[in-house]
Amino acid sequence: MSTDATPAYAPAEGAILTARDVWVGVQVGKIIKPIVQGGRITVPRGGILGLVGESGSGKTQFVRHLMGLSSLEPGVFGGSAIYSIGDGPPVDVLENVTQFAPYRPPQGEELFPQRERIGWAWPLWRRRHRKRLALLRSLGVGFIFQNPVGALNPFLRVGTQLMEAVRVAHPKATRQEAEEGAIHWLAQVHLKPDKHTLSLYPHELSGGMAQRVMIALALAGEPKFIVADEPTTGLDSHIRLEIVGLLNRIMGQGNLSGIVISHDLPMVARLCDRLTVMYRGRVVEEGPIAALGDPESDSHPYTRELKERAEALAKGRHARTKGGVEKTGGTGVVVGTGCIYRSRCAIYEAGLVDKERCERDQPPMQDIAEDHRVACHAEDVAGALNAAQAGGDHG
Repeated sequence: MSTDATPAYAPAEGAILTARDVWVGVQVGKIIKPIVQGGRITVPRGGILGLVGESGSGKTQFVRHLMGLSSLEPGVFGGSAIYSIGDGPPVDVLENVTQFAPYRPPQGEELFPQRERIGWAWPLWRRRHRKRLALLRSLGVGFIFQNPVGALNPFLRVGTQLMEAVRVAHPKATRQEAEEGAIHWLAQVHLKPDKHTLSLYPHELSGGMAQRVMIALALAGEPKFIVADEPTTGLDSHIRLEIVGLLNRIMGQGNLSGIVISHDLPMVARLCDRLTVMYRGRVVEEGPIAALGDPESDSHPYTRELKERAEALAKGRHARTKGGVEKTGGTGVVVGTGCIYRSRCAIYEAGLVDKERCERDQPPMQDIAEDHRVACHAEDVAGALNAAQAGGDHG
């Protein structure tokens, strides 16, 4: 099959992962619903990217498909994900996906992915995809799952699972060496480093202990790239602070790259170097983590909304805009024309942008500062947003 029409993608300079134009779909009745629409992320080598957004924004499925950890159908059907790990050449785990996938991304006025071909060669591409992912994992990739108890094998003791992970990095290790390595990683995550802990089954662990074991498992293979998916979900505030401190120490070593997926903005601000914001299946902002740390910094209206909610939560009150209007509109991926955020956008509501354009065209990513982009039609996003919120304060 010819691959001449495959778009040319290249890794970003200094990046360990460059993903561009990624589309992920799931079958809903007779249609394919795109849960990730043209997704893009850049993870700097030696840096941590924070991927944030409300529940249902598509952030977890986006990353899971980049790592081959999702069973959704049809799954990923467009884009590129280039990993530059180790001394070998970059590996695009989605290479030629558009030439084999049975569906293609919507074009023109189309809203949903369209059937492109019967898809008889789709299993062949997936076989190649699995081989690329196996190569990728052998180079060093780890994953900290959102539900550690569910991710751990309930039939194997903690020690058995940790020793298997140690052998990923040291395949010739003896049983004694693997056990010593497992005990070493227990100590690294502040669990009691002894044979009793190794003898426990997952159901015998508390939530905090299970999360620490999950972190130890991800690190025991000595990965160069790691993903933490909502690593503090379901933990009480004391344990959450301990886990964040542990992750901060581990990820701050400088030789580890990765992604932290979360809606916990204070945690992302503490752990990460860069920020990508997703809203209902689309990336709406990319930039330095300083854009999240400063409540008044230039940012997309949605990111500003998230920051205001985090501030309100920290002060123990319900999140409202500066104008006193509660933000509603729900969560989850949507399909439609124009800007998907306009129903909640202060700039749109105040008439400080071309409304017809917002309703007709999906906004492109535009630079608002060096290495900082947002998806918005407003020419001066920060100025328009400040003006809209000032108007709300006086309204």
